[in-house]
Amino acid sequence: MSPPVVAELWRYPVKSMGGERLTELVLDRGVVGDRAFAVVAVATGRVLTAKRVPDLLDATARWLGAAAEITLPGGPTVRTDDPDVDAVISRWLGQPVRLERPAGHAVAVEEYQRDLDRPADMTSFDLPTWGFVDEGPVHLLSRDSLDLGRQWYPDGDWDLRRFRPNIVLTSAAHPGEGAAGDELRIGQAVVEVTGPCIRCVMVTQPQRDLPKDRAVLRSLISRSAAKFGTYAAVRHPGAVHCGDPVTALVPGQADGVTTKERTH
Repeated sequence: MSPPVVAELWRYPVKSMGGERLTELVLDRGVVGDRAFAVVAVATGRVLTAKRVPDLLDATARWLGAAAEITLPGGPTVRTDDPDVDAVISRWLGQPVRLERPAGHAVAVEEYQRDLDRPADMTSFDLPTWGFVDEGPVHLLSRDSLDLGRQWYPDGDWDLRRFRPNIVLTSAAHPGEGAAGDELRIGQAVVEVTGPCIRCVMVTQPQRDLPKDRAVLRSLISRSAAKFGTYAAVRHPGAVHCGDPVTALVPGQADGVTTKERTH
């Protein structure tokens, strides 16, 4: 098996909106510029996501360094620092909303339960105080996993946009892109795998040219207990580029200049 390298890099400046494909990402506490903004319902104060408002996936966002540029389907294009941006997004979604940045306190988000046959069942959870990420600041997914999904459900469209990864690997040494506790050097950065990504209704939602497909999630639930890809925490910041190799480090030795590395 060829050692894995970085195949694609993605960033999503506004939570649940379409993202941007890049040749470089900078990892700090998380991916710089990733989930830097969220759309919040004025009525509830809760973060809106495409789990409940799939129209969000039809917009795309591009990180500008301190703000983001949002392109709505069919136009217009607005910046997050435009004075009328909340009004523009509210008109598009048909409800009063505001864009927020992390404010140092937890914010709640509503989502559907995983059971697709009981869509009325709702749960809510708090996002971290420092960013609008659900479980982990970096999401890894391999093309091996996507190919496996296509074997499980050949009639489905396993476009990686359904799964919203940050770092796409050419291959994985074993399913899951690593096990919890694995330390991976990717480019200049080191990340630690914290656990699997447990999939939800988000992967079934339509977006632009992708149809709604509940069978994608059903196949993941039946074949992998809904685990698909992994989350990771940043242990050492740095830049990651397409084509960078991925190596596994001896745990706890990422700082040492003599760290033994093995191909992962």
